[in-house]
Amino acid sequence: MGESAAADADAPLPSRRARMLTIGAIVVVLALAAGWVVLAFTGDGDTSSTDVVSESTLPGYPTRGAEAKLDEQRPLVAAADAWRDYADGDTLQLPEGQAIELLWAGDVDSTKVGTSSVRASFSARLVILRSDNAVAALVRPLDGAGSGDDTAYSVLGTSSIATARYERGFTVATGVLLFNERMQRGTSLETVTFASEAAPALGETSTSDGLLLLATRSLLRIPDAGGSGIDVVEGFAYVHPSSGLTLLQTVDADGDWAAVTDAERGNARFAALSRGIITAREEEKGRRLRASILDDQTMPSGAPLSLVEVAHLENQGSGSGVLWAVVVATRDDDDPTLLGAGPVASPVNGAPQLPVIAAKWLRDDGVDVLVVAGSKGITSFEVEASGGTTSRNGSSGVLERADLALTWEGDARNDVTRPALVVVGRSGAGPVQPLQPVS
Repeated sequence: MGESAAADADAPLPSRRARMLTIGAIVVVLALAAGWVVLAFTGDGDTSSTDVVSESTLPGYPTRGAEAKLDEQRPLVAAADAWRDYADGDTLQLPEGQAIELLWAGDVDSTKVGTSSVRASFSARLVILRSDNAVAALVRPLDGAGSGDDTAYSVLGTSSIATARYERGFTVATGVLLFNERMQRGTSLETVTFASEAAPALGETSTSDGLLLLATRSLLRIPDAGGSGIDVVEGFAYVHPSSGLTLLQTVDADGDWAAVTDAERGNARFAALSRGIITAREEEKGRRLRASILDDQTMPSGAPLSLVEVAHLENQGSGSGVLWAVVVATRDDDDPTLLGAGPVASPVNGAPQLPVIAAKWLRDDGVDVLVVAGSKGITSFEVEASGGTTSRNGSSGVLERADLALTWEGDARNDVTRPALVVVGRSGAGPVQPLQPVS
């Protein structure tokens, strides 16, 4: 009887144990389910801020454009992934996990972005992304083949702003420029496009939240090409296939613009300007460039000679202190020739800035002639030769050998064709030596 009662007392224990095990199992299942719910809403465990395209933090370049919608992350992330996967020659490779920002997004005319990926489209979505010192332009078609996929981005081009001067603007890809927000004055800018077989073509380029799409070999007249603080210095934005975008200050914006847009001589002056800019950019002497279209000269043969000066300016302030300069000549429609390039003596003790002068022997119709070209601060120049000094008024000039005081010219034993000469420019600031010795 006692044993039977004890057995009956122990009977409920197994079912209590089972209930405890069942409750524990339910708790585990609920915990796992909660974890799955969390993962479903947050993505995988490796998700970080680098999986999204964020707002721009580049000073002067806020996120802009009619389609710059950061809440629509799917197409932006697709564009960022296309950039990460892109590999072409000197392309900047992005490390995995590096943050990417949106500089500009909007719709453009596909004919103005030269890429086969949107060739069949009349319009394209253009996106400009930035990651540290690298920028990229990406496009996708909005009509025609492939337009149904809002993630079908391809890379139009990439560049670096580590060495580019992005205080006023920079080139993102060929023909794609982005200006600093302070440059957004007006809805369009005067533009001239150059082609060797035709006269310079005048027009206007519209701006859209700082974006400009330009043909290469172009100049834009812009309201702010440099200076500092609140100073506004008018000048040009120069676009060329070999040197990208360059912002140029100019002392005489009206005169220089008229010179480069001239139907007859504009192309030659632009060729000289291009050579001067490319040469100056290779030197990297200063952060700002100034261009001056000098007065044309005429060679003895009658061929016109276009002259251009490009100078590096001091890094600080808005003054006109020149550190380095190059003077270029284009005879008729020939290739440009450097007349001189080099550092410019800095003024001391408050003295005025010296202007620039250069001189070089050139061949004209089988005869050697001396070409002298100076900036507008030069009032006259002298050529000191073996038999005396020859003087000329003005900042520039072309001198034939017969005009120079060469005492040994009649000596049959002398085979020197280009004699050594000393050229000295005269200015209100004092005598000026050529950028390079006469050659």
